[in-house]
Amino acid sequence: MHWQELKDKIYFEDGSLRDIYVLNTTKTDWKKWIDLVNEKYIVEFYDAKTESTSDKIDLKIVEEYWESNDRETIQAKIKLNSIIIMCYFFDDGEIENDIDPRGFKSMIDHDNFLNYLNDISVLLNKEVYVTDENTQSSILLKKTPPVSP
Repeated sequence: MHWQELKDKIYFEDGSLRDIYVLNTTKTDWKKWIDLVNEKYIVEFYDAKTESTSDKIDLKIVEEYWESNDRETIQAKIKLNSIIIMCYFFDDGEIENDIDPRGFKSMIDHDNFLNYLNDISVLLNKEVYVTDENTQSSILLKKTPPVSP
């Protein structure tokens, strides 16, 4: 696909975000994802409870957030050059990130994003979906893990 076709079909700018989903995840999957992101990408992890920012996602804080009904929010920014991927840790049963399509300016941005999706798919051995905002059934892009021989 050429860049303009990708921009029109996936990264179109209509004011909405795109969601990234990995479904049916476990806490083990989350730990693997956190380890990958902390090791390979630039991260800003914000904890509203302590009003602090760190350059690593803290799994203990994430688990505390899931276990508490009234804990202040946490979020992570994962930076892929000009692309910002956001994670809000809503539910341990699925990994959900979002992206703002306005950050995608070239085929290089798209390739960097595909590498991120592929890293997750291979690591977790699960499909990774990119969808319209809040619409899991509207799949714009899908990465499938390689089939084992």
